[in-house]
Amino acid sequence: MPQVKSPLLNTIGQLEIRVGNLNEAQRFYEDVLGMEVESVFGQTMMLRCGEISILVQESNTRPLGCPIYFKVDDRVHEVADMLKANGVRFKSGPSCIVEEFMGKSSWLGFFEDPWGNPLALMGDMPV
Repeated sequence: MPQVKSPLLNTIGQLEIRVGNLNEAQRFYEDVLGMEVESVFGQTMMLRCGEISILVQESNTRPLGCPIYFKVDDRVHEVADMLKANGVRFKSGPSCIVEEFMGKSSWLGFFEDPWGNPLALMGDMPV
């Protein structure tokens, strides 16, 4: 694999954890840990921890590792192309997940490290 001379990925934008019960998780993270709940929608809750968002997903299954979302904003396609040139195979995307919100669209692209741990590019692109 070619060496990358400058870091393509230098900001983590979001982490994801899975829980068995979202209501219990909300009580724990909000009331016990004192974290800010940004939103709750469906079986998902968004928490704020400093500069990082934590997506809490209700699920009966757990991934191999905690997904790490690298924030690359308007460079989603550029960084994805560079990673592909370095041998990274994307499982999906980058794809638009939100068409337009406040003048931007949101994109995600999922890939894995060699051990199967889930990784993703995330970015807001101008509409």
